[in-house]
Amino acid sequence: MSKVSVFAKFSCVEGKGEEMDAALAAVVAASEGVDGVESYSYHRADDGTYWFFALMSSMEAAQRHADNEAMKAAMEAFMPLMAGPPDMAMTTPVAANGLDI
Repeated sequence: MSKVSVFAKFSCVEGKGEEMDAALAAVVAASEGVDGVESYSYHRADDGTYWFFALMSSMEAAQRHADNEAMKAAMEAFMPLMAGPPDMAMTTPVAANGLDI
């Protein structure tokens, strides 16, 4: 069973950065305790672009994460703050420091 890594890049609606940060904190909190979610983080660049990284123990864990009711509720607050669709990639990790892949 291969681990799954997810990457995304997105922007938020202009002037909504503080709301986006709060919504992302709620999304991260909703991922806590979900079996198989090993790392889950959002990052903001100086230009306001947001980056996302997650590491899941398996594709099944990624699905459990997506089906989590707390995650669905948190995503409802997050989605309207995005300026457009995210650029996403689901990959298989190959090599890393600090992550058990």
